[in-house]
Amino acid sequence: MPDILQLQSGNKAAFEEVYWEYHARVYSFMWRYVRDAAQCEELVQEVFVKLWASRQHLNEYIPFTTQLFQVAKTVFIDYHRRSSRRIRYVDMSATIPEEPVVQPGVRDIALMQHISSAIDRLPPVCREVFRLGKIQGLSYPEIARQLSISPKTVEGHMSKALKFLRHRLGGLMQVFLLLLY
Repeated sequence: MPDILQLQSGNKAAFEEVYWEYHARVYSFMWRYVRDAAQCEELVQEVFVKLWASRQHLNEYIPFTTQLFQVAKTVFIDYHRRSSRRIRYVDMSATIPEEPVVQPGVRDIALMQHISSAIDRLPPVCREVFRLGKIQGLSYPEIARQLSISPKTVEGHMSKALKFLRHRLGGLMQVFLLLLY
């Protein structure tokens, strides 16, 4: 069992020991769900990067493996959210015809251009918060960390963006949100 206090203090040798001791177990955990060697390895690396980044928050009274696999579970859930959004986006874009022939799908292109134009009219920070939250699927705390602002500020920008888009798009806002989810 690793010395959590050494990890908390930033002891790289202790971290390296943890990495080599638990790498295979974390890989097996990810493999149960992902079944892709390259993606599995990437997720395992992400687990250990997050573990190192949050090492000060490790609790010496909770078993290390419990904390490690909680990080692994969180990484997998984040991956699953990102990939499911990506799949929906790809599926949505697959319905757009590539030919310049006028078809019913052209209306969809015009709709998406109208929505995209409305999003582009948002103030820069609101636009970024909206894209990170609604399109990339990040949580408010993740957006806050990425943009170096507080989660409450993220909440305010998201509220402002949604209000602006509801006003600008009217009933189309419901269609857009349905396409996202």
